[in-house]
Amino acid sequence: MSVVISIIIPVFNRSGIIENTLDSVINQSYTNWECILVDDGSNDNSVEILNKYKSIDGRFKVYSRPENTIKGAPTCRNIGIFKAVGEHVVFLDSDDTLEKHCLENRVQKFKVNPDKDFLIFPMGVMRDGHVSKKEITSKTSYLEEFLSYRLPWSIMCPIWKRDFLIKLKGFKEGYPRLNDPELMIRALLVQNVKFIVFNDEEYDTIYYPSISNWTLITDKYYDSLVLFIPDICKALELVNKHNLKPHLSNYLKIWYRDFMFPSNKNLIRQNTNLISLFYKQSINSLVKTMCLKILLYAHIFTHFVKRKLVKKIIKLT
Repeated sequence: MSVVISIIIPVFNRSGIIENTLDSVINQSYTNWECILVDDGSNDNSVEILNKYKSIDGRFKVYSRPENTIKGAPTCRNIGIFKAVGEHVVFLDSDDTLEKHCLENRVQKFKVNPDKDFLIFPMGVMRDGHVSKKEITSKTSYLEEFLSYRLPWSIMCPIWKRDFLIKLKGFKEGYPRLNDPELMIRALLVQNVKFIVFNDEEYDTIYYPSISNWTLITDKYYDSLVLFIPDICKALELVNKHNLKPHLSNYLKIWYRDFMFPSNKNLIRQNTNLISLFYKQSINSLVKTMCLKILLYAHIFTHFVKRKLVKKIIKLT
């Protein structure tokens, strides 16, 4: 137990939820850890809860994001990275939990593989009171999986060498979403990066899906894409991997599949901006761009006509 593990958790208005996460940290079979809790400006009693755990167990350390810094989980995680004293780092969201032997097993794997920059472990997903393992399939290129938004693992799955995270300069701040894949893509682009994915291990963390405000998430996903796409294209260009840019077109597909609502007041502006962005970054061809614009306006026109018809039907009934 000589190796210190730093667990970093950003917190924003998580009273009633964060206790489960912190209890799972306390219950670890591996005891040489510190848990760095960074509050992002909560206006509920989250900070009071964090300080209660700090008073009970000195391994909890509580910080607040300075007001002059960019709001968001990436900033809080970066604060944690540079406050940490551990050789290894694990990130959790404030609604994730650790299984009892999570840290112990991860440290043991690092002892056997000391040359690796990070290790990846499966997570469990809680649905309807039952936890199922999310399999991490073996892939020839996990980089291409992340570039294609087929995210093979989440924020809690890696254990990192802190020195490697510092070389990466941590998370890109200002991203409302997509900060996890952005970091992973940059990590996987590092020349001769060394890591292992333990596909056959049992899950050692649990993710709890929650009902989200999709209107709010839509704007966050849009704002993130506007930052993410140019940043990733630049990162690919720096290592002469221009040929991988087309994989990023899946991020636009996800936008249309999950986030584009006809009732969205910003529909035309957001969609035309994104279509143009993916063309300017040489992700989509001119022909594909023109087809997308035609389909977009056809969709808007159809929705407009449908809405008018519904109003007339209501008047006639």
